Amino acid sequence: MNNAPVFSVTELNQCADGLLRDGLGRLRVEGEISNLRQYASGHQYFSLKDADSSVSCVLFRGNARNAARFANGDAVQIQGRAGVYAARGQFQVIVEALQPAGEGQLLAAFQRLKAKLAAEGLFEPERKRPLPAWTHRLGVITSNQGDVRHDIERTLARRFPLLLPFTLYPTAVQGAQAAGQIVAALEQAVREGRVDVIILARGGGSLEDLQAFNEESVARAIAACPIPVVTGVGHETDTTIADFVADLRASTPTAAAEAVSPDAATLRHQLARARERLAGLLGQRIDRLQQALAALHARLERRHPRQLLERDAQRLDDQRERLTRAWSRIEERARSRLQHIQLRLAGAAPGNRLAAARMRLDHLHQRLTRVRPDHDIARQREDLARLRRQLEDTTRQAVASRQRQLDASARQLRSLDPEAVLERGYAILQTPEGDVLRRADQTAPGQHLRARLARGHLDLDVTGTHADD
Repeated sequence: MNNAPVFSVTELNQCADGLLRDGLGRLRVEGEISNLRQYASGHQYFSLKDADSSVSCVLFRGNARNAARFANGDAVQIQGRAGVYAARGQFQVIVEALQPAGEGQLLAAFQRLKAKLAAEGLFEPERKRPLPAWTHRLGVITSNQGDVRHDIERTLARRFPLLLPFTLYPTAVQGAQAAGQIVAALEQAVREGRVDVIILARGGGSLEDLQAFNEESVARAIAACPIPVVTGVGHETDTTIADFVADLRASTPTAAAEAVSPDAATLRHQLARARERLAGLLGQRIDRLQQALAALHARLERRHPRQLLERDAQRLDDQRERLTRAWSRIEERARSRLQHIQLRLAGAAPGNRLAAARMRLDHLHQRLTRVRPDHDIARQREDLARLRRQLEDTTRQAVASRQRQLDASARQLRSLDPEAVLERGYAILQTPEGDVLRRADQTAPGQHLRARLARGHLDLDVTGTHADD
């Protein structure tokens, strides 16, 4: 035997481990996961193999945070240090980081495409379309089999059930065919024109799983789509090219459904407040109209023919009394003068003086006859009758005019009365929550409705809806 040093088995394995660590340093290896074993300690053991060979690997718990999730059969790329497990003399790789195979190339392609589209202005806020204030018809592009569709349905049912059911454009969301199907779904939605907002969504995954949403064709289809597009791809930390191009990026599919749907509870509260304001305004208008009607009624009472006739009768009585007093005064003065003449005649000689007295008496009698008040009374009665006829004509015209105004005001009040519409045979359809229906697409078959009539209401079930073109 020569003078070569003698090693124990442990020393030999430790020496080989040191040589491998120092000679190879840190290395990267690609292969397929097999024989994966996970222990309660948090350490994971597996083999990395290709078509011809395999190597043992260990991922300690401290390095697990640098590793993506993986399972048997996954193609991965590991980074670590080669060495020997001294207890068994087994060659192995201690894994420090792990990612799906090809993710590095995908990330580089992602950065190149992102820079290219950004230079073209596809990410600019000025290019993006605002979402409509109210979403009436929703379209969803996602897989028909995954949980994403059900998450969106549950969110809409909770927030705004009127958006259910939405128009689903089922596509693959992963794999070689996914990008082409997504582009075709966007084009179909534009061609049909049935929706006013589109949600593009899928669940979380690795960069390779989300590759369809990082394809240039998908990005350009979103940019060219005239319908606003909301993306809800992956988890909150996942960001794709589609998110940058979309009109709105939501962190998750659930958040996307919340972004396009109003909150029904908030809307009901706003509707209740609007109903209260409308009722208050209507009440104020009715009060004003009632006050105007009362004023018209008071004016009509003041101009009533009975009151006018009563005033004229009072004036006639006053005139009659004044004429009677005037006639009494004239008659008294004439009687006094006649007595005076009689006294003078009685004290004078007869003859000429008697004749003269008689002439004067005749003259006075003629004057008295000319100034008799009964002629003036007859003439004034004729004038009074004529004035009464004029007053009655004027009163009738004024009453007719006020009656027409009153009828017009009454017709206007009846036209403003909401109950008058129901009296003509119409009905108001309401949901059980009290919301008024104005279009067929506000309800769905099987929904219970209430029809409010002029007297009472009917409970109805919807058997079908037919929207006008």
